[in-house]
Amino acid sequence: MDPAAVRRVLFVRPRYLGDICLTLPAVDAARAACPQARFGYVVEEASAPLIAGDPRFDEVFVTQFGASLVETATLVRRIRAFAPDVVFDCFCNPRTAVWTALSGARVRVGYPDKGWRSGVYTHHVRPRTLSAVGFHLTSIARLGWPAADRTPRLHVAPAARTEAERELTHLGAPRGAELVGFHPGARWPTRRWHAERFRELIRRYLEGRPDGVALVTGAGSERDLIEEIRRGLPPERVLAVAGWPLDRFVALQSRCAAFVSGDTGPLHTAVAAGAPTLALMSRNSPAMFFPYDPAGGHVAYYARAECSPCHRDECEDLRCLKRLTVDGVWTRLAAMLVRAGSPALRTS
Repeated sequence: MDPAAVRRVLFVRPRYLGDICLTLPAVDAARAACPQARFGYVVEEASAPLIAGDPRFDEVFVTQFGASLVETATLVRRIRAFAPDVVFDCFCNPRTAVWTALSGARVRVGYPDKGWRSGVYTHHVRPRTLSAVGFHLTSIARLGWPAADRTPRLHVAPAARTEAERELTHLGAPRGAELVGFHPGARWPTRRWHAERFRELIRRYLEGRPDGVALVTGAGSERDLIEEIRRGLPPERVLAVAGWPLDRFVALQSRCAAFVSGDTGPLHTAVAAGAPTLALMSRNSPAMFFPYDPAGGHVAYYARAECSPCHRDECEDLRCLKRLTVDGVWTRLAAMLVRAGSPALRTS
């Protein structure tokens, strides 16, 4: 398709923070191909702050999970008023297929082998890559447009940065201190590294960096987990960041010298915020779900258990997590901090 003929482009990926981040290189590639076009994005309310105010998007269409027929009709009217020439459906579930079909776009890009849903797409994409970033870039290449691989980047508003700094001061973080984030929570147990190992990792960080401050982050519902990890550690150097609004949380991540997380949404928002990120990969292969350039300071720790990768959210074995040792994580984190230009780590 001739990109010069395109006036409006719509991306559809309603939910999951990490998956939204993984679409952003495709957005950048489409914008580079069609610099004259207006761009829109369809997203659910819970994830909308991730792209709110992003100058790459002229319109953000916010919907609800489980929207009523009336709310869905309103969304479709708004999409049709936007009048996209091209829609990239990056989810291809029944709802997004309906939105795409009713968008009025003459070019609709999606995936084959999805039953009736595949019938709404004019262009089918068959990715031949492990990388989740490359998976979405294949949709751009399907139209004959350049689709260079790149690391996702989120727009972090100055107001969110200011608010994050203010809240850090309120928590007692010294201004200008080295901050390292530790995110222990995850929706599924196959992605949650053990709390006691996070505690030991933070203890080693504090010993190695006498002037460093550890931030233990999580949702408001994870306060008990955060406090369990902080127990026995100096409270003035191990700060709890729980239940922050999404835009402020991403701004906080952009401030971190490093961010350590399991395979969950904040792992990807940390990368996209620009923080050197250490991924504790358990059941998922880094080649697919942490496809980020090590030159950006990003490191994956993956035990390669006999049974991984797999698709199990729950498992009684969890050898993939147990084999991620504190020694292994600390060795990688210490090296990341040195590469990032931190002062020499104390080793004794």
